[in-house]
Amino acid sequence: MSAYPLRRAVLLLAVSSVVALSACSTSADDAPTTTSVRTQTTTTSPATTPSSPTPSTTTPTDGGAQPVPPIPLSTAELESLPGRLAINSDQRQMVSVMNPDLSFLELADTTGEFAAQPTWSPDGKFVAHARVAADGEASVVVTDIADGSATEYVTPFRVFYIQWRPDSGAIGVLGAGGQGTALVIIELDGGKVTPMHSAGSFYFHWSPDGSTLVTHLDGSALELVDVATGERTPIDTETGTFEAPQWTSDGASIIYVKPLIIQSAGFVAWLSAQAAMDQLISRNVVTGEESVISEDPDINSFSLSPDGTAIGYTTGADRELRVVDLATGSREGLAIGTVFTWQWSPDSQKILATGIEDGGLVLRVWDAGTVTEYFTALPTGPFFNRYLIFWGQYDRSMTLWAPDSSAFVFPATDRGVDSVFLQRLEDEFPQIVAPGAVANFAPSNE
Repeated sequence: MSAYPLRRAVLLLAVSSVVALSACSTSADDAPTTTSVRTQTTTTSPATTPSSPTPSTTTPTDGGAQPVPPIPLSTAELESLPGRLAINSDQRQMVSVMNPDLSFLELADTTGEFAAQPTWSPDGKFVAHARVAADGEASVVVTDIADGSATEYVTPFRVFYIQWRPDSGAIGVLGAGGQGTALVIIELDGGKVTPMHSAGSFYFHWSPDGSTLVTHLDGSALELVDVATGERTPIDTETGTFEAPQWTSDGASIIYVKPLIIQSAGFVAWLSAQAAMDQLISRNVVTGEESVISEDPDINSFSLSPDGTAIGYTTGADRELRVVDLATGSREGLAIGTVFTWQWSPDSQKILATGIEDGGLVLRVWDAGTVTEYFTALPTGPFFNRYLIFWGQYDRSMTLWAPDSSAFVFPATDRGVDSVFLQRLEDEFPQIVAPGAVANFAPSNE
């Protein structure tokens, strides 16, 4: 990913300005393969049950932000969670895990250090987070949730994005280096830290078997990368303004966006088509055969449903959300309003969408044709700046949904305080879970 999104001018909210994360200037391209591992130990301490919040009667603001409607809070006590949460408190530089019984496992809380980007492993057994020590040394810390033991892997740069390999045995991380953004692969078993390559902007996705990455570089080049050898195979140089490409669940194809090019219509028509129309493409990585999933103006974010039966995407200046049934090819426009970010539920039956409204983000859930509007929130600064404006990439590596699809979390500022809000789909109002600037659910409770 890059420090700035490729096409977000019409979507920048008044609630916050884009803040690019700084990083050390070490070039990942020139750094040697290293093995630098430290073992740490953390402990679990029970947390008291959070007190019931009173309904908000004030309109929260954040500096020069536009005011948003107050969030009406549930007065019911928070008795449990429908899954484990990883929480990052930006003010305390703390990373912790909150368990369903409301106990806490503190992963990092050290004055003078930077701790961020808590990211669950696909099996839900580990949390990785980025660390920068007081002396400037950068690393990724991986914590085993079962016993609290942690291992630190030194990196050549300050990490600002983490994505796990599907088998939970390795991690791909991004940070500043080389041509702008550099990739490093960390093997948990043995602690091998391998710098790969870099680009001005860099987005990637692991193949299901973990052997290959598909990358989208500089908003134009699509490549396959053999993780073992580092060999790069160009796929396409005519791509759209989307962020992260995606593998199909069988590993046979990759999905991405490319401009519609009309070869026979002349140069002027070609330029017009480039600006106006995109194709959502599925490309077989062995044969190179391409099939068009859909054709629409300005396709900019897309994602396969977890069960692989459908794909959703936003289109047009009004960012309408549409879903294609991959078996039948039928396409449905969801009446969910202008969409800023969105995400499938784990059961593939629902979609959580945020829309821009009244200076904040209104949260809605689409479920089998029914749209339920929950609350309008002012996202926390770290959650907006580091996550939401790059959501096309973060959708590949984290989830706001509970594992059973019964609830979602959203970090928001209420009455001047950054808090993690839990919205159970059956409830009218959200509940405050804990202080925090960023939060995401473990993909599994196992």
